[in-house]
Amino acid sequence: MANIINIDVLIVGSGPAGTSTALHLVQQDPSWSDRLVVVDKAIHPREKLCGGGITHMGQNVLGRLGLAIETPSIALRRADILYEDLSYSFQANPIFVIIRRDEFDHWFVQKAEARGVRVRQGEAVDNVEVYDDFVEVTTDKAVFRAKVLVAADGSRSFVRRKLKWDDNSRVARLLEILTPEDSQLSPEFREKKAVLDFTPMKDGLQGYYWDFPSVIEGETYMNRGLFDSRAQPKRPKADLKRELRRSLDARDRNLDDYKLKGHPIRWFDGNGRYAIPRVLLAGDAAGTDPLAGEGISFSLAYGDVAAAAIVDAFAQDDFSFADYKERIVAHQVLKQLPVRVRLARLMYRLGKYRWISRFAWRAIGFVMRYSRWNDPEYVPIQKPVQVHEPEEERSRPYSHQYVKGG
Repeated sequence: MANIINIDVLIVGSGPAGTSTALHLVQQDPSWSDRLVVVDKAIHPREKLCGGGITHMGQNVLGRLGLAIETPSIALRRADILYEDLSYSFQANPIFVIIRRDEFDHWFVQKAEARGVRVRQGEAVDNVEVYDDFVEVTTDKAVFRAKVLVAADGSRSFVRRKLKWDDNSRVARLLEILTPEDSQLSPEFREKKAVLDFTPMKDGLQGYYWDFPSVIEGETYMNRGLFDSRAQPKRPKADLKRELRRSLDARDRNLDDYKLKGHPIRWFDGNGRYAIPRVLLAGDAAGTDPLAGEGISFSLAYGDVAAAAIVDAFAQDDFSFADYKERIVAHQVLKQLPVRVRLARLMYRLGKYRWISRFAWRAIGFVMRYSRWNDPEYVPIQKPVQVHEPEEERSRPYSHQYVKGG
């Protein structure tokens, strides 16, 4: 018989959403560190496919937790948005930061552990059963009986599948490669910019091609890929490999020379279910952005919402979470999700009409000239709040070594 562990909150998944939920709870009251456990089948640092962009929204969530990104990163000053020969740019200082998810997630978990959060890595969930008074989660090492379960286990969420979670959320498709680059020759590195090229929309892609400069173990690479939102699911699916090959050919790169990887992103839907009694979804398990595929910043924000809902549930002894979706769409960051869903559906419905896309790019480019995002010195990042940590934790440098939670 496996050990039975009674706990107030069990969080499945130690990515940005799950770890953010734990940190927000502990920030509200340090005693939450004794009332929650995070489990994850992986051991950090683990490979995670992702463009790695964190906008000011995500950095501001971290700042309110008293954190600033400490892992290797590239602060970009500009994002060029292209359609054929037309373009406009977002500018800021920075416009967003590029990180590597294996390093960032590892660091984030270490910060949670430093504040007392118990993270059990290398522990896979085998079963989930919801009862009136608790949720029973069986892992390969223990049986947890939690008053609240937070499913933050990604787009392919095991918890969602096990509970036969029925809603209208959709899954976008992504392909990604890494190409070694000379930072002195690459304009993306020299000018500290990203490129999002929507030209493949005219061939049926519901998304864009991207070039993100990246640094891996001190070496410079370009993170290149395709995002296909499938915001219009009735339209024929684009051939992603063919479209990626075309985009790479235009940049003097051969797809066959690189290792190709793919991964999904679940996106938010206003008609979806995000909670049932005693169970909350967070991050990619709930749904993020279908317009540009922005995931990390929204996942960090989900942690804020989930933590507040949990605190109120215990205070009121009401674990129905009936207002969780309303909390999501009222949050200062997550309220953008319904807007981005509408924009994605409109944009990718009209995107098959070339003349409309060209007109839109000219119009948006004109509007951008008069926005704050046309100022290269605009600083959208808030300063981190002051959080007191144990002296030995503040002075301990970030480590790339594998760390197993207790």
